[in-house]
Amino acid sequence: MSSGGRIIMNQTKFGVGFPTGMEGMMYPVPFCDPEGLVKIACEAERLEFDSVGGNDHIVAQEYVKRSWEILPRFYESFGTFAYIAGKTEEIRLNTAVTVLPFRDTVWVAKQAATLDVLSKGRLLFGVGIGAYREEFESIRPNEEAGRGEIMDESMEALSKLLEGPTSYSGKHVEFEEIDLHPRPIQSPLPVYVGGNHPKAIWRAAKWGHGWLPFALTPNEIKERSGQIKEFCGEVGRNPKEIDVAPQLVCCIDKSSDTAKKNFESSQVFEHMRSLIQSTLKDQEFDALLDVTLVGDSAEIIEKIDQYQEVGVTHFPAIMFAANDVDELIRNLEIFSETVLPSF
Repeated sequence: MSSGGRIIMNQTKFGVGFPTGMEGMMYPVPFCDPEGLVKIACEAERLEFDSVGGNDHIVAQEYVKRSWEILPRFYESFGTFAYIAGKTEEIRLNTAVTVLPFRDTVWVAKQAATLDVLSKGRLLFGVGIGAYREEFESIRPNEEAGRGEIMDESMEALSKLLEGPTSYSGKHVEFEEIDLHPRPIQSPLPVYVGGNHPKAIWRAAKWGHGWLPFALTPNEIKERSGQIKEFCGEVGRNPKEIDVAPQLVCCIDKSSDTAKKNFESSQVFEHMRSLIQSTLKDQEFDALLDVTLVGDSAEIIEKIDQYQEVGVTHFPAIMFAANDVDELIRNLEIFSETVLPSF
């Protein structure tokens, strides 16, 4: 269907970035207590967002410790989402992303299956290698293997554990005759792989149902979707089975100038500048503004249209730039009232 020359795709889904482990990075310290987590999730559900998506951190990075007088609160994602599941009815719960090299593979499979059951089939199981090597080294200080090796074995083993009785013998992951019950309600349980690196795209093609890149332009999405097709060909899968679901940053206001001013004064803005040294190291800072949804509703709709033109219909964990919970919810309200109806 069309409106004013625009093609409207009725299946487009939008999710909200959820501050499980974002204090000190995406948001100030302190930002959100447990009551605030519930408030954000319930408001996101009321405003008809599809999901809330929270990340996975255990220890604060050195630059975060230097930046704040108190340490950030990192809420464990599975426990948090089990709590949120009891406070909501329909909104999906997205672990965007669970860092597999931090965790025992059998236990994380059990946690994912349990959360899917407790939430009545609402889990989007996002997994990844982790953004910070120093965090991995703090948790596994004597580990000689790289995170990538552990990630590959974990994903292969997970794909078997979530389907039925299995054993696995690898260099880093090993178990015998495990049969998890209860099994996930969803079959298959949707597994999304986070990361911009070609290896992350390969893992999504090999074992995943979706790919979660962060802060890529529509042209970059189009280019890397070509890699999905290539890798799917190598492993014998249909690339249409892989949901390309970018994570973006958003700051919206009725005035474009106000939105841009709010964005530049936000902790999200400072965090994205820091990522030039890590996750976004291939991008110049000026280009970061091209991968954000910042502006008034008309500007944001135009940007979303550009992503839709390259096949994106799922934005699962939009990080709304805000320095407190009430400001975040104001962003949700404006987005829901002025952007969601166009899709």
